[in-house]
Amino acid sequence: MQLGKVLIHGDFYPGSWFETGRGLKIIDTEFAFLGDPEFDLAIMLAHLKMARTSESELQRIINSYPLDNALLAQFTGTEILRRLFGLAQLPLFLSLVEKKELATYAINLIIDEKI
Repeated sequence: MQLGKVLIHGDFYPGSWFETGRGLKIIDTEFAFLGDPEFDLAIMLAHLKMARTSESELQRIINSYPLDNALLAQFTGTEILRRLFGLAQLPLFLSLVEKKELATYAINLIIDEKI
């Protein structure tokens, strides 16, 4: 583990987003640390993918940031697998076929390093 370039949230998923009358607020910053900006974006992209956000919208988000796409792909794939099978599983309302497709997608992100 080495220090990253920027201060990141560390757990940037919808459970840490809070909508108010004055706009979106980010909460639960206790996991913040110096890391790679790809990490926070990857966590967000993984959760948007699991929430069935369209590929065109995901691509629009990815294209908005000049980041290391290989690192972004690996972080995204890891977060999907962590939330499908790890201790931090989400109660996703997906069929087994959809979960298998997501797992395959995640594994390919990690192996191919392309998002």
